[in-house]
Amino acid sequence: MKFDVLGLGNALVDETFYVEKEFLEGTDLFFNQFKSISYENQEAILAKLPSGETPDVMCGGSTTNSLVATSNFGTICGHICQLSDDDRGKLYERNLKDNGIYSLNNFYHQDVRTGRCLVFITPASERTMGTYLGASERLVFDESFVTHANNSKILFSEGYQFTSDENFEAFFRVLSEMNKEVKFALSLSDPGVVQGFRERFEKVIATRKIDYLFCNREEAIALVGENFADELKQIAVNFAVTNGAENSIVFDGTDISKIDAFKVDAIDSNGAGDIFAGAALHKVIEGENFAEACRFGNFASSRIVQEKSPRLTIEGYKDLLQNFKDT
Repeated sequence: MKFDVLGLGNALVDETFYVEKEFLEGTDLFFNQFKSISYENQEAILAKLPSGETPDVMCGGSTTNSLVATSNFGTICGHICQLSDDDRGKLYERNLKDNGIYSLNNFYHQDVRTGRCLVFITPASERTMGTYLGASERLVFDESFVTHANNSKILFSEGYQFTSDENFEAFFRVLSEMNKEVKFALSLSDPGVVQGFRERFEKVIATRKIDYLFCNREEAIALVGENFADELKQIAVNFAVTNGAENSIVFDGTDISKIDAFKVDAIDSNGAGDIFAGAALHKVIEGENFAEACRFGNFASSRIVQEKSPRLTIEGYKDLLQNFKDT
């Protein structure tokens, strides 16, 4: 099977709650950031929620959310991720299939649960995550992963893969052993991840240049400092640096440009970076210049922040693509 985009990322079932900032101050989570915690810690936080609070449940993970977008736009996608042999794992695989994504790892852990991410959204649309990585941080390498990469146009992964020894080892083997003609795309994921696992990012950068780099301003600064517009040129052929409701800085291998953000009433920033990357990669596969591809990414992210979900419906993606063409 040949793929346009091969994803290698965490498999997490998201449970999203809408809370006041004061609730989060009563936890040890990092406000508006990601934190890896145990399943037991997750349960302790959930016990503090007001009675009757129920989550919005969605199969997530940063790479997966991007793949769902680009697949529904018409790109052929495969996904390497680690699941457990439990109900959440079965739910996850069904969801990949429903979104036209090929699941490429046939090994299932028996002794840990499928990963779960608690997502807390405040009224100002800040996103705080307490994540039990579970099976998703215990990716078991298989030689077929390299074969799948060599049959793909782009290998796409996320900074969250760098937080686990097993995941990073598997990811790095694929990156090192795949053909140099395969493009490499990376989303930095979170400034705390960049800071905490800097040596791994430096190892990747020393191995090869990133063909398509996606990050927000805080992540870019965490990686290369305040002068990121110049410094990122040394490690990425193309890059996009988003900045919330402000304009994005995009480098297409030749020129730096600024893309104005669409002015919308944002209610939930969860998934904005994921759909940006997925939309941009779809346009890259179609042959668009990277700057133009990022205009579609920008348009897509402006749509998702108006939803209480990191994803659209399958029809929603098709409508979004048509609306962009109409504009």
